[in-house]
Amino acid sequence: MKGATPRKKARTAINWFAYIKPVSISVSLLSVVAAVVLLLLQLVNKNIEKLELVASFEHVSELQIKQQIRDVFPAGFVSLDVVEVQESLESLVMISSAQVEKIWPDRLKIVLIEEAPVAIWNDKNMLNEQGDILPIALKDLMLPSLKGDDSNMVMQHFLLFKRFAKLHQLNLMALDYSASGWLLEHDNGLKIRLDGSTAMQGLKTLETVMDQFQLARISSIDMRYEQGFAVAWKQGMVVQ
Repeated sequence: MKGATPRKKARTAINWFAYIKPVSISVSLLSVVAAVVLLLLQLVNKNIEKLELVASFEHVSELQIKQQIRDVFPAGFVSLDVVEVQESLESLVMISSAQVEKIWPDRLKIVLIEEAPVAIWNDKNMLNEQGDILPIALKDLMLPSLKGDDSNMVMQHFLLFKRFAKLHQLNLMALDYSASGWLLEHDNGLKIRLDGSTAMQGLKTLETVMDQFQLARISSIDMRYEQGFAVAWKQGMVVQ
């Protein structure tokens, strides 16, 4: 009826406990889970006590390896970063590659592949077979001497020239590449000069006449001529 006093709606009481209780239980469960995880981490993250090194130890020592990784080892089994250890070891000049593995519960295994230098480069560095420059020269290694301005190209030719030398019982001890071409020096004193752009063709030509010479009597052979070649005999030797 118009003008009548409206009834007041009854207020409904909110049961906050019904909401608080599940939240409280969830927080408690999370706390328990976190505590269990932390406990497990403490149990499994034991210090690594054993270090297993597998390497030839020709150009690096066990002491050098241990000093290299002293900042990252020992550490907890879980927290130790094997990638960090690997990168640290591969930064060593004479290490080609490193494989690092954690073995439960407390062992770290490291397998190292060392660089295999095959030549001295420009009297101050060394080269591996891929032509990579190793910024170190080990004085006690009796290696061939290579010189030039492109290590990869010189190494490729060195391997080809070395193969040719072995076919004729020669040992290639030095190789020099310059604007005047290639200079090959062998352990018996024989020098072979080749044109820079036609070196392999020069060797093929030389191959056809090698049987005509007694190499022990020859000082040098120059294959840089368009027609023929020049032979220099050792002092006191005469052509027969």
